[in-house]
Amino acid sequence: MIELGLNAYFLPHSDPHRNEYLSDHDKRIGFITGFKGSNAHTLITQEQALLWTDGRYWQEAEKELYEGWNLMKITSGVPTYYEWCIQNLPKDSIIGYDPSIVTADAAINRTKYFVDKGYQFLPIERNIVNEIWENRPELSQEPIIIFDEKYAGESFTKKIKRVAEEMGDKNFYLVTALDEIAWTLNLRGKDVEYNPVFFSYLILEKRGEENKIHLFVNEGKVANIREYLEGNRIQIYPYESASSFLSAIEESVIVDSTSCNYQLFKSIKNPEKKESIITNLKAIKNSTEIQGFRNSHIRDGVAVCKYLAWLGKELEDGHIHNEYEAALKLNQYRSEEDLNMGLSFANISCSGPNASFIHYHPEPDNSSEIKKDQIYLLDSGGQYLDGTIDTTRTVHYGNPTDWEKECYTRVLLGNLDLERVVWPYGTWGISGADLDILARRRLWKKGLDFQHGTGHGVGHYLNVHEGPQGISRARKIQLEEGMNVTNEPGYYEKGNFGIRIENVMFVAKHPTIENFLCFENVTRVPYDKNLILLSMLNDEDKAYINAYHQIVYDTLSPILRSRNDDFTLNWLEKATSPIE
Repeated sequence: MIELGLNAYFLPHSDPHRNEYLSDHDKRIGFITGFKGSNAHTLITQEQALLWTDGRYWQEAEKELYEGWNLMKITSGVPTYYEWCIQNLPKDSIIGYDPSIVTADAAINRTKYFVDKGYQFLPIERNIVNEIWENRPELSQEPIIIFDEKYAGESFTKKIKRVAEEMGDKNFYLVTALDEIAWTLNLRGKDVEYNPVFFSYLILEKRGEENKIHLFVNEGKVANIREYLEGNRIQIYPYESASSFLSAIEESVIVDSTSCNYQLFKSIKNPEKKESIITNLKAIKNSTEIQGFRNSHIRDGVAVCKYLAWLGKELEDGHIHNEYEAALKLNQYRSEEDLNMGLSFANISCSGPNASFIHYHPEPDNSSEIKKDQIYLLDSGGQYLDGTIDTTRTVHYGNPTDWEKECYTRVLLGNLDLERVVWPYGTWGISGADLDILARRRLWKKGLDFQHGTGHGVGHYLNVHEGPQGISRARKIQLEEGMNVTNEPGYYEKGNFGIRIENVMFVAKHPTIENFLCFENVTRVPYDKNLILLSMLNDEDKAYINAYHQIVYDTLSPILRSRNDDFTLNWLEKATSPIE
């Protein structure tokens, strides 16, 4: 920093494609701070080191940050990193950043902000963390695979045609988001753990009725799919050449400046800023994708039920398992299911006080024992060729306290209140922001809440988190038929326990009310009746839970019978028996 004349250095949790989950090659914040969460940014000065993160990760950051780092909680009353600079650094200070991992919009907006205040926000082409990172992991060289149309439900050529139509009179469109590229081309990769994407850039060029596809990717990764690429007239270029290709284009280029990194953005002579075309197309799943989600949730439901049944018996028999090692059994069960391609994210397997960490991940050498007399929270998911899973269940294998049962029941009722809502299509423009209160109101009645959004979109054998839709105050995109969202209210009591219940739901036409929409819950795992405080349920609540449990039983029991899995079947019968 001294050599570069910097007073501070800004480093976000990001990479050139603004991925939420990073490859090991790009986990710079983890390297310098010890923090492993998926959302953070840091500011380093000559005297201080600060890390900002949201409420999901406050406890985790307090636990993981190396000595000398200060946690800045992203909440009202706490200055942002740029406000902190103005408050604590002298005028004319220079704040450096790597333009390849900061989006164009962020760089432009922050530059203006700092200039107006008498400061500089200076792009530094070399990343100073990279320069001190010894033995930095290399980028993945895993080959790219073709995603069969029988799972995608739509051909590559039809997707390209739809994208081209949305381009209007513009002839060039730059795509930098990896899940958008994978979705468009019906290809998948293994460059980012849990996310089946590959590092690349895509430029779509329209010339009359012809669409030219320019894909910038490590050429060694496509050797096995050359026939597919050539058959679809996809031209391959070195990954590093995207910038020079763009700089030679004189016409306007459509680009999403909220995701394109600033370094690449600067190479475009005539950028046409526009929100992502592909994100909005991808958000509305086709009938094949929706059915794939249903089918994959059935298979994943079998795996989760087998695991919960196994774990309960192990604890009953006095066997000791820690959070990390126990979840390996779940990995095994998932791997045995058809079309499984691994996990959709690292298992959040946590017992007792650890469950109060919203995104706690047990480590092989840092994991607590699962105890029968404590709440156990499992947030996990599998990747399947026909769908991506995100399921959370909270259970107690012993005798929960009345307070634990009350908190669980309030979370469950919030989950059900959101799932049961119906709303008119179109005229009201209902978004996730409008519905978020439904998942919280039972908690609010007791002065409780949770510090995360209620739900997010889920990719189709893609990223477990996707947009633009979701359920939170910030998600104001209208909910459309074919979109999906998770439904995951929770409550977290620091030092004691944590509760979350999560299902994946699709926005669907209401089966009996014309011009109204509703949610279809596709998750197939029972709720824990041991944690339900029955006195808080009315007859309608009981009937709804019983109906859902009957669906789970009717769906999963034939599979278990066909496999002669009497142990899990007996567990399922008890778990789904009616509540009175």
